[in-house]
Amino acid sequence: MIKEILKEAIILKNKGYYKHAIETLYKALENDHSSLELLFEIAESYFFMGDIERCLEYIEQILDKAPSHINSLKLLKNIFIQKEALAEAEQTAKNIYCISEKNEDLVEIFKLLNKQKRYEEIFDYNIKIETADTLYEKAFAKFYSNKLNEAKIFIDKALDISPDSTKLLLLKGNILLQLNNDEEAYELLKTLNISNENDTLLNFAGIVYQRRGEYKKAIDYFLNSLKYSKEKDICYYNCASTYFKMGDNIQAKKYYNLAISKNPNNPSYHIALANLYYSEKNYKRAMEELKSELYEARLLKAVILHDAGYLAIAKKEFEVLIKEFPEDDIVKEHLNKINLELKI
Repeated sequence: MIKEILKEAIILKNKGYYKHAIETLYKALENDHSSLELLFEIAESYFFMGDIERCLEYIEQILDKAPSHINSLKLLKNIFIQKEALAEAEQTAKNIYCISEKNEDLVEIFKLLNKQKRYEEIFDYNIKIETADTLYEKAFAKFYSNKLNEAKIFIDKALDISPDSTKLLLLKGNILLQLNNDEEAYELLKTLNISNENDTLLNFAGIVYQRRGEYKKAIDYFLNSLKYSKEKDICYYNCASTYFKMGDNIQAKKYYNLAISKNPNNPSYHIALANLYYSEKNYKRAMEELKSELYEARLLKAVILHDAGYLAIAKKEFEVLIKEFPEDDIVKEHLNKINLELKI
């Protein structure tokens, strides 16, 4: 009887009728208060409904009775991730892996370490048999640590296992772009089936065509990716940089400002807009965008001061930069020019 009710409830849950599923499960609980399976189905239904507090109540009941209940721990981990409680999610993921010792659960630890930018800790784990997923996370860690050649080694190993994986091919494509292997990235793009709903793939295609100078095609891909992307600021920024390369400063300003409106704390967007204003010799507006202490912002600020004729102030700025970056040819060149102009 309980099995039939449970089966009915799972069908309702899978169809999205969570409230009806819970009502059905409560009926089953009247006959078996201790069923972990029933309690878990109720917890998961509440999770899908968005009622996290009620979900946690049932997870707590399950874990009190069975601390190693894997599905409940996985649900708890997902709640922590949803709440951005990444340390708690990581510890829960480690508990799950200690119980299961499965690679798929180790991958979840790797994902959380990558999410927290603790890239090198991934390599502290010994893995007997690597999978495409473990290798992907290692490649991801190396990529975001800017160790591009090592990233390429890991992603190639992953592709040996799963050669048709779009996720793996996309990461390889982005690695190739960072390595300036534009032609190889283009050849890789031609092997991919570009889906209109895959914003990451559309964005990658846009960057490839931008690098090839096919700007209109790049814009089409970026604008299409906007429909599906959660990170709209990146799409706006890519549109802006492409319009700037096309010489269409009006559209470039529009999209740089859209990117900034979505993510005002990203200094790269402000620096890019400042560079556009600098290209128009609108030094005042350019300087207004250069609030960051990043090298690129400080360099552009010094260049603007030089071009605007503030030689003494510019000289001081470049002297500070040359102490920090003694091998920087751009800084050396501008400093030499200023010294010649000042006849030093």
